[in-house]
Amino acid sequence: MKRHIELLFFVAVIAVLAVICFLMPKDGISVAGTTLRFPSISEVLTPSDKSRISIDGLLADRENSMKIQQLPDSVIEARRKLMQAADSMRVRDSLLLADTINFYKTFFAENPSRFYLPDSSDVSYITDLIATLRREARKGIVHIAHYGDSQIEGDRITSSLRYGLQDKFGGEGLGIIPTLQMIPSITVQETISDSISRYLVDGTLVQKADHKRYGALAQLSELNGKTTIAIKSLAVKHKSFDKVRLFYSTRKKGLKATLTAGDLTYEAEDEAGKKYGMMEWDLPSKISTFKIRLEGDAELYGFCLTGDKGVAVTNIGLRGSSGTFFTRIDAKSFKYMHNALNTRLVIMEFGGNATPYLSTDKKIEGYYNSMDAQIKFVKQQLPKAKIILIGPADMAETVDGKLQTYRNLEKTVDLMRRVAKDNGVAFWNMYGVMGGKNSIISWVSNKPALAASDYIHFSRKGAERIAHLFLESLNVYDDYSMFQSSLDRRKRELSKNRKKKLKEISAKIPVDKTFADSISKR
Repeated sequence: MKRHIELLFFVAVIAVLAVICFLMPKDGISVAGTTLRFPSISEVLTPSDKSRISIDGLLADRENSMKIQQLPDSVIEARRKLMQAADSMRVRDSLLLADTINFYKTFFAENPSRFYLPDSSDVSYITDLIATLRREARKGIVHIAHYGDSQIEGDRITSSLRYGLQDKFGGEGLGIIPTLQMIPSITVQETISDSISRYLVDGTLVQKADHKRYGALAQLSELNGKTTIAIKSLAVKHKSFDKVRLFYSTRKKGLKATLTAGDLTYEAEDEAGKKYGMMEWDLPSKISTFKIRLEGDAELYGFCLTGDKGVAVTNIGLRGSSGTFFTRIDAKSFKYMHNALNTRLVIMEFGGNATPYLSTDKKIEGYYNSMDAQIKFVKQQLPKAKIILIGPADMAETVDGKLQTYRNLEKTVDLMRRVAKDNGVAFWNMYGVMGGKNSIISWVSNKPALAASDYIHFSRKGAERIAHLFLESLNVYDDYSMFQSSLDRRKRELSKNRKKKLKEISAKIPVDKTFADSISKR
């Protein structure tokens, strides 16, 4: 083919495509149930926005926004002159105090990393929670249950929360783990000699039991015979433990357990027909691996591996779940385990799996009503526990050939924030903390990648990063509580000193003796 003919052919193709671009309706043409779309002339001629926000920069800004910042040089110089002119420590302290108060006021009102609270002017929901964790961790074990979907599966996010909270409050071990670990975990390795049945209350890996006794982990295993389970902690911090507990219910036969840790062997046994029992072993030294042989007829709800004091954090990830399963758990089994564990915080991280289906107002309100019922159930069973609802991460879908945030995602976030407020619990906006609309695209393209190529799930690095941001948010409220306590203590000291000075001054004022005597005789 001659060159000029090739050129004419090329121009003709471009012209035909241009006509199609011009004539094609914006919403496309439906053919046999399939919608055909074509880009408009403006979309073809306008280059796509290749720019991406710098996630490292954005996250650094997020982290810096949770710290009391160094003031700009110009402000520092102005303050220095003012302080010199005043030549008063009281004025200097007042200026620094005003800066600190303004930082906290701005954070609680505007920062994307803040907790949305039932009363935006009252941060005691979080500060009281932190005080409770600190107090309970000094006396014994205090438990945190982290429920979520596949975003936390395999102990992602949760493990980083556990490390940070155990650094802060003390504690060891992995919290509760299921007796049969089907999903590989980054913090525990489990092998089993003989197969036992496993049942889940929710998720896509569903094999439901013929009852509702799922316990705190929303799952159980059934033993009818013998099995040996070997468990090894793979945690990078606080991996050892010296307290092992097994939660169970026995059926027609009893349950016998033989635990082996190193050269030591421990035995325990319980009778048939025992609902919601617990075997407990306090070991003489810390271990990170053990074997346990189980024999009998029982429902097994999980092992709890901790020290004798501090914080324990449990990962409860249910793939495909929207978080609407709590009301399908037998209340007695749920309450018994959490009470035995001294659970004081329940984190509910959901919304991602529901988002693609929330296409109408009716469906949105339906999900609101479902989540409303779940929160009420948890509050009713665990009245001493606080609840933090975490909304979905940013997720992207392809629309007209372009990646963009799921169309219903922001509606899901608003719904979650509303249901949390209406139930008097806290909400943390993970979507906003990530950077908001289309931020997942930058998390994926970051080096190293902070999210997977499905544009839904965090990578391991991303899971660690989002957990760190959550912990930093908690730390701001803890710092504020300590700052406020220091301020109150200072006010009391000033008041005490003022009264003392007034008393000293009064003692030095001369009093007419005749007048004083007349007063005393009255």
